[in-house]
Amino acid sequence: MSSTKIDFSPGSKNWIAKFFELLENGVFGIDDDLIHQQERNLTHFISHQTGLIYGTAKSFIFSNKLDKRSFNPDEQLQLLLFETLLFTYIRKQQKPANFKEFTNTLLSFYKGYEGSNLIGRIKYKTSSKATNKLEILLASRVGIKSSFLGANYWLKHLSNAFIFLDIILFRAYLEGDHTAFLDKYKRYTSSVLSGLIYVALVDGKVEEKERKILKHFIASAALAPSLQRNYMERIKIGIPFKLLQQELIQDELLAQITFEFGHLLLQSSHAIAPEERQKLEALGSALHMSPTQMLLSEEMCLAFIAQSGPKELAVYKQSTEASFAFKETSKRWLRIIGRNRDRLLTEMRESKDLMALLQKSTKEDLSPEEKEQVKDQFYDILKSMPSLALFLLPGGSLLLPIVMKLVPELIPSAFKVNEVEKKHSEDEL
Repeated sequence: MSSTKIDFSPGSKNWIAKFFELLENGVFGIDDDLIHQQERNLTHFISHQTGLIYGTAKSFIFSNKLDKRSFNPDEQLQLLLFETLLFTYIRKQQKPANFKEFTNTLLSFYKGYEGSNLIGRIKYKTSSKATNKLEILLASRVGIKSSFLGANYWLKHLSNAFIFLDIILFRAYLEGDHTAFLDKYKRYTSSVLSGLIYVALVDGKVEEKERKILKHFIASAALAPSLQRNYMERIKIGIPFKLLQQELIQDELLAQITFEFGHLLLQSSHAIAPEERQKLEALGSALHMSPTQMLLSEEMCLAFIAQSGPKELAVYKQSTEASFAFKETSKRWLRIIGRNRDRLLTEMRESKDLMALLQKSTKEDLSPEEKEQVKDQFYDILKSMPSLALFLLPGGSLLLPIVMKLVPELIPSAFKVNEVEKKHSEDEL
């Protein structure tokens, strides 16, 4: 799909109303099959693919016809945050969204939060339209204030490193938890901060690059000045494991995010050392994650790094060591896929029904029953290969370009007809 010139700008007034109009007119599209998927953590995996979890907009959910290069990073992130909130809402409703009800629900969810600065709060109070109020809130959510020198290591424009927590909290709100947004946000960010500081302090010190990342997380947490100072002091002295256990919030999705952020933090400029690995695993244990869950979170994180590269991955954008994690991660994934290549190819070839359906799908649409059969048979093949199990999950396509380079014969020849065109389209997005 090539980029199309559309009169739309997420940084201008009335952009949310314009978004709804484009959605209703079919310019933007909602994938019903995706909405009705039953996977529990679909939003998490979609947010990996779009980049929201890492505070960068690699792609959008509904509006990929847009040329995102015409928007600045803050505008891209505002739009992606809005789309992910809408996606979460539709997923919970399991019916077409009433846009007025959705807007009012979001405003109720953010009740008590009117912006992060005086000008934003004045604009919020003086705006009469609900969609304009929401625009002001979203613009405020993606940016942060920071008095920490060098804090922009994490992101080029000091974007909120915890932006995905809005999605976690909104999902909980839709499930009936109407705790005040700011109260719960501060508790969740504090939990993540404790986990990150715990893994960062090794041999009595925190490396300078890791310290800069931690400072940006503290700024993103929007804590009171006294609590900010408390966490800055903790960077120097660390957090005992028993205290960590008391401060962590037990939430499955929050646990995954905390573990992934910890992995990114440690891998910012060097290979993770054995003693760092031990602390990371201890954090996972304190979060009640199984070894399988830890492996899955780590490999999702590595897949995103490998697919992004040093120029796109915002977490490493300011680092002089930017290419380190990308190169190391790519090597690891090539080894993982290579080890499983022969076994996977054999299983695929022996599954005659699966191959027949894949070939059929190149000529005509599969029925819902056939799509489910493909999914089930592919699952049966991959479920015994943990390192490749990401293909089972939405967002698993992150790895597809890597696999096609290493194992081109894995994809039936009919799938390759439009390979150049598809690659071109992805580059444009």
